[in-house]
Amino acid sequence: MTNYYIVAPTSGLYAARLGSTEALSGIIIGMTPWAALVSSILYSWWANHSYKSALIFASACSLIGNVLYALALPCNSLTMVIIARLLNGFGGARAINRRYIADVFTSHERTAASVAFVTAGALGMAVGPGVAAIVGYLDIPENTYWTEETAPGYIMFVAWTVFFVSAILFFKEPQKLTALPPSSSSVNQNNSHDTMEMQPLLSNTSNGNSFKQTSTPKTRVSRLALSFTAFFSNIPVMTTLFIYFILKLALECILSSAPSITAYYFHWNTTASGTFLAILGILIFPANLVLAKVSRRYSDRYLIIVTLLMLIAGTFGILFYGSDSTTYSMTQYVTFAVFIFLSTNMLEGVNMSLLSKTIPKSWARGTFNSGLLATEAGTLGRAMGDVVISATALAGFDKMLNLTFAPLAFVSIVITIVTWKVYEYLVPVDQDDED
Repeated sequence: MTNYYIVAPTSGLYAARLGSTEALSGIIIGMTPWAALVSSILYSWWANHSYKSALIFASACSLIGNVLYALALPCNSLTMVIIARLLNGFGGARAINRRYIADVFTSHERTAASVAFVTAGALGMAVGPGVAAIVGYLDIPENTYWTEETAPGYIMFVAWTVFFVSAILFFKEPQKLTALPPSSSSVNQNNSHDTMEMQPLLSNTSNGNSFKQTSTPKTRVSRLALSFTAFFSNIPVMTTLFIYFILKLALECILSSAPSITAYYFHWNTTASGTFLAILGILIFPANLVLAKVSRRYSDRYLIIVTLLMLIAGTFGILFYGSDSTTYSMTQYVTFAVFIFLSTNMLEGVNMSLLSKTIPKSWARGTFNSGLLATEAGTLGRAMGDVVISATALAGFDKMLNLTFAPLAFVSIVITIVTWKVYEYLVPVDQDDED
């Protein structure tokens, strides 16, 4: 996440220095999630065979991508910037991480592992713009290669080099739960569900007539079709994935638009906007502590409705209702930007919690697992958010604020109504039951 958001404060200026327009900021940022949409499927499949090689390949893509990003200015090539951000998207390891959690941790351990994963992402979200702001504060003399715009490429190249070497030297392939040998006949049938997770679904040995003899390609296709049908008719799962798409769309809109909007209305430079984004990221931690406490008293579905209402309040509150841009208040923008940012991040926590409790057990692991589906939904939301930012910026920075957040307010109302309509279905299922 650091690699993703470190360019947010300066991407527009980078495009301008390369002879284009600052409106391409959203496109530059958005190349990464669009590439991640494809790479997530690749890495989820790759993780069937090896985590280490997938991580090494991903870090190599990020290494090359950041070098290209840094050298695009001396080469005067906007194309290099676009290719660099695409490579960074292929270097995103979120799908590998989520697949690792799904395959290696038991059902009781996954919640804690997912919380740690989200917290690490939140930290990266804060560190990225923070590093960009620090570069501005240092006021290092610029030259042909080192500028405020190219600095993120060099900094992340060093970080990914450390990770690349560490992955080669220290990462060990884990023993997947699904790969462990079956327990002996002496195992008590009353063992916990976690123990059952550690057994393969089918035995590799044959005793008399093997199941494999009756498992033809036709029957396997039929079972897969039934599985897909059951999945897409699962109301709570589809609702939570749609909410996940919307919240990532809103989050991307507030983060990617902040440098341009604050520069237009308040004349902030990249250092100020980077500091603002870093502070937003830090606010996630106390918000998550509060969420952890209230989640013990209230259900996930209730908290989803509450955070969606917060999102509606934020998207309406941030809009500019006057005609003179000089009357738009910094207090208004900052207050409701915080509303949007915190509501989306808190919504992600409770929404993913409900998803983990309603996802069919058969979709917990495998290539097309729940982690991949959540990653794809969230990544698509971020990618669409960057498209929205670029489109509204091309219409003019004076129109960017309302053209971005007015439709988002409408969409937030729609998803809230839909969630309320299916409220009674948003309940955890018994994971011990067959799906």
